[in-house]
Amino acid sequence: MTVLDFAKIAAWPASNEEAADADPAMVSSRLTRSQIVDAATRLMARRGDHRIPWPAIAVEAGGEPFGAAPDWLDDLPDLIDQCYARTAQALCDSLLRAETAPGTALDKLAAFLVAALEARRELGTLLSFRRGRNLPDGLQRRLHERDMMVRTRLKRLLEQGRRDGSLARRNPDSACELILASLMVPDVAVTDPEQLIWDSELVELLLAALAEPHPAAAEPVPCSQGT
Repeated sequence: MTVLDFAKIAAWPASNEEAADADPAMVSSRLTRSQIVDAATRLMARRGDHRIPWPAIAVEAGGEPFGAAPDWLDDLPDLIDQCYARTAQALCDSLLRAETAPGTALDKLAAFLVAALEARRELGTLLSFRRGRNLPDGLQRRLHERDMMVRTRLKRLLEQGRRDGSLARRNPDSACELILASLMVPDVAVTDPEQLIWDSELVELLLAALAEPHPAAAEPVPCSQGT
């Protein structure tokens, strides 16, 4: 119990009798699985460490730094996998919104950024899939697969922008890295009303950095048979 909210500790009951009246199981029962996974995700991003104790998770999720953890938290690798899975799902949902949005690739990229930042505010952070080198091999493979899936779809979107003339003819790997690095910051001021303004400015800056209108690439002319 090294990571505790000392303001909450000060509010604990003064006597053992009063403390005994509270059922420790109620602490975790008030928190949903989503709240616990999101809290663990925020802590992992902020601390850069996958070893997150239950008291810290409980405080981050809005509970108290004591009481019994849910049984399903006994499997730490599974909790870590769920945290990364929520980031992967958020990015996949954002990519789907972009892929089905009307307009040029620049319009689609804007739709992706807006959706991803909405998800980031909801979850509190988006984890980087490239920070799992200390995890078991099986988890590392899943993180690599998720990373490649997100990057492949995002680069496909960027390549479309190069073809329709709405995005700069830059290295798609570098552009993809810029976008994901901007989204996967350690901490987000979720409850701060200024976060919406910051996110809007981030979208404008990224689009300005990536947009450089140019003539659309000519479609290759198929070779005629016999030539």
